Amino acid sequence: MLLCYVDESFKDDLYGFGAVVANAAQTRGLTLELNDIVASLLEYGVAPRTEIHAHPVFHGKGVWDAVPPRVRVKVFTDVVDAVRASGATVLLRGVSPDLLARHQDRMRYPDRHPPEQVAFLHLLQRLDRIASARSEYALVIADERADRDRHRERFAVYQAYGTPGSYMHTRLERILDTVHFAPSHHSRMLQIADLLAFVWVRSLTVAERDDRQARTMSRLVDSILACSQAVGSWP
Repeated sequence: MLLCYVDESFKDDLYGFGAVVANAAQTRGLTLELNDIVASLLEYGVAPRTEIHAHPVFHGKGVWDAVPPRVRVKVFTDVVDAVRASGATVLLRGVSPDLLARHQDRMRYPDRHPPEQVAFLHLLQRLDRIASARSEYALVIADERADRDRHRERFAVYQAYGTPGSYMHTRLERILDTVHFAPSHHSRMLQIADLLAFVWVRSLTVAERDDRQARTMSRLVDSILACSQAVGSWP
């Protein structure tokens, strides 16, 4: 069985989801590796159970404010390298909120879906296709969010009647049960998904002003894309 851990990242012009798809052994291995990454930061005042949350790590906020930039960069690099070495698969899907709203206005859709719901649907469709190609089933675990009931309800509709539209129409038959939600501070795998989504969305929406930071982001994105499938944003 495949485990798909999902988290979001967004800017005004892009709402994105990142996911890491792994089997049990890969999940166990990545969890232990992230524990080791955080444990190595004790000299900077970072406790062993500290969450790797991409935004504060990147900007040096909160518990990360005493960690030197080079060390924080190494956290990003080490996490991405661990994912790539594990053989896990990354999924990255996004939606432009402004263009989606214009499209729904133009088509006069009676049932308007918010960008996060559309992006999540597109990710589920790709996960279902990957699981089918591998003759596997998948379980989805997402970071806790206020609209989790709406996502569960939409997922039940997709499985009962199929996903909307003719493109990649599916009942998500390879995805088991419902969408499960868990707090990211207790899941290293959700922290990986958060970091992947953060890097990808930032790379598409922010022009880095510092040359060294731009090169680092470019290397991270290249490594992420090397272990990714079905990367894209709507439209």
